[in-house]
Amino acid sequence: MKRVLLTAAALAVATGLGAAGASAADIAQPAPGTVVYGAVQGNPPPGAVPPGNLPQGYQYRWVYSYNNHGYYGHWEAERIGS
Repeated sequence: MKRVLLTAAALAVATGLGAAGASAADIAQPAPGTVVYGAVQGNPPPGAVPPGNLPQGYQYRWVYSYNNHGYYGHWEAERIGS
């Protein structure tokens, strides 16, 4: 009886590990060109210009943020004097 119980428990653990591995394989990979590792740059890449016009009292600032793909740089509008 003990052998049957241990076999059932081993099969349950193996099934759980298999399901976890299958769901981990479905996790999206970083988008091409996304910086995942390495130094975070404080300045925009050469030639990068901020998009469009902003309302009075705002300016663009280059920032690095983290999302589920890693760190990425982008322009962010901020209020002047804040």
